Amino acid sequence: LSLRCADCGSQLKDANEAQAHAELTGHTNFEESTEPVLQLVCKACGKPCRSDTEKTLHMQRNPGHTEFVDKTGENQSGVSYELEAKEADDEELKKALALSMGKNPEDATGGEEVMMERVTDKVNKELLEQLVEMGFSDIRAERALWTTGSKSLEEAVTWLAEHSEDKEIDEPLLVPAGAKPKLSKEEQKQLLEERLAKIRKDKERQQKELEKQQEMARIASSKEMNEARRLQKEQEEKIALEKARREKEREARDRARVKAELEKDRMERLAARGIRPEQKDEVVKTAADPYKERKLELSTKLRDLIATYRNDPTSPNPGTKALETACKYVENVVNNPNEDKYRSINIENAAFQRLVGSKEGGLSMMKAIGFEEVDGRLSLAAVDMEWLKQALVEVQLAVKRGPFY
Repeated sequence: LSLRCADCGSQLKDANEAQAHAELTGHTNFEESTEPVLQLVCKACGKPCRSDTEKTLHMQRNPGHTEFVDKTGENQSGVSYELEAKEADDEELKKALALSMGKNPEDATGGEEVMMERVTDKVNKELLEQLVEMGFSDIRAERALWTTGSKSLEEAVTWLAEHSEDKEIDEPLLVPAGAKPKLSKEEQKQLLEERLAKIRKDKERQQKELEKQQEMARIASSKEMNEARRLQKEQEEKIALEKARREKEREARDRARVKAELEKDRMERLAARGIRPEQKDEVVKTAADPYKERKLELSTKLRDLIATYRNDPTSPNPGTKALETACKYVENVVNNPNEDKYRSINIENAAFQRLVGSKEGGLSMMKAIGFEEVDGRLSLAAVDMEWLKQALVEVQLAVKRGPFY
């Protein structure tokens, strides 16, 4: 960072150069700048320009001065402002004066005279009255107070004694309108320090404000992120609820379909027994089912087998496969009632063991159908064809309904 004189636009490297500039010009309004301090020397006149802006202004004021030598870093001892002030022409002085008063520097060289005024209202009134009471004229008293900066009565009297023979001592002191008394070195240094302190304070305040804004932006971003997550979660919950609703509706349709199939099967069984639907209540009332207990026992065994393998991930399901195998055994007996080979099953047979015998509830199911275990075999001692048909219907129904049996 560098310093910039807000009164005339000069670029200054550090506080020491700012102090020197203030002592020479009386300018005390400085600000921090990010523009680097350069040393661009005009080949035509040798004037050093300390920034690109100053270089541009110099070329505009001096047509033909377009070539510069970059000596940045060669002059480590700083710039001699006294030399610059001595070498500056009247036009440059006028522009510097206009800049220090906040006016357009080009207006100061256009032939228009700078407005001048007496310093009567710019000096300490109390000290002025005291000097007049001591016998000094208003003009001399004003000049003395303006020159010494109205610091004290003693300094003004001393100055009057030292400059009593000056030619212009009795001429009214005129200064450009808006000009201020020249400060002493101590006052300039103090004012410079105050300016720099204010600059640092403003910079700290700006930094804190920036950090505050960044924190607010972070909080806002965090809120937006949380809101986005909340909306995403709500959307996921809605999707899950919709999926569950559809699944429930599908299960209801499946139950209705199975119920319809069961009703159809029930009607088919009644029709197979020669019972019309409208007569079924009469049949139930007039004729008791002789196989009711056996069917209840068989259906219990079938449900136990289905429940055991309900959640088995193996395909095909072991429980279903055992039911299908039992159906095949009963069908063989029903279709071939006089064939002894279909009425006896070797329990140690590999196929029977793999499909039925090794399954939990498999032997119990076969026994509920009517098979008896004798000497390592399952046998049907007598064939009750009516029972076997009804047992076959129940097993087929269990295969069809599966978990809904």
